[in-house]
Amino acid sequence: MPILGPGGIPIFLISDLANEVIPKVENRVTDIARAYTWVRDALIEISSDPDLRDEFSELEVFGPKFILTGGAKTPPAVQEYPEILLITAGDINVSTLDILLWRDPPTNSVRQKLEPSHYQETDKSVIISSTPTSWYRFGNSIGFYPSPDKNYQVQTRVLRMHPINDAVLQATQILLPRDWNDIIIWAAAERGFMELEEFEKANAIHMMLHGDPKYPMKPGILNGRKKKRSKEAWRTTGRLRPIVGSYINK
Repeated sequence: MPILGPGGIPIFLISDLANEVIPKVENRVTDIARAYTWVRDALIEISSDPDLRDEFSELEVFGPKFILTGGAKTPPAVQEYPEILLITAGDINVSTLDILLWRDPPTNSVRQKLEPSHYQETDKSVIISSTPTSWYRFGNSIGFYPSPDKNYQVQTRVLRMHPINDAVLQATQILLPRDWNDIIIWAAAERGFMELEEFEKANAIHMMLHGDPKYPMKPGILNGRKKKRSKEAWRTTGRLRPIVGSYINK
């Protein structure tokens, strides 16, 4: 049974989910230690998938607020900055990076999201100093285009990797919503069968999770899951149109 956290909300550990994996891999109770690893690997894969980012607000974090060095001519603007100045150190999934910029320094009350770009695209443009509208990556640096003409404040938003208690693996707390437990359990069972070289059984679970390519109209339970933010927008509707019935002259 899971322990209860603040407000009576259940807290699930890797050990809780591993106990549910064992019956699905033919009740191999002697493999419980391996089941901890299967759950861990499934948890990392699912929580690190950029396509699922909108599901896991529990793992979203802000980086530190940072001031870009701007300048029209003298002193010159700084266009590129070491990534470590913009992103908090730790297990971060940098493929989910967003960057915000405040347009009105030093008041910093109006912000906008910068568009991701590529350094080869910015290299095609004449270097000018203005309000940055995009950012790009080069090596371990983050660049901004146009180069800042003022000392603008920026802040990153990024998805962190799911924290793992490596010292006591089974004590790792599952931070994903409870309705993802079944997917994590089945994904762990798939890994279990792969390790046991039961490939047909592993493939059957894989198709249940991801769907069968032969039947694209029937996605698996993972691909068919509706995103959290889509659920939050369920009230969104299209324009109302009058319904006009047919008119028959009599």
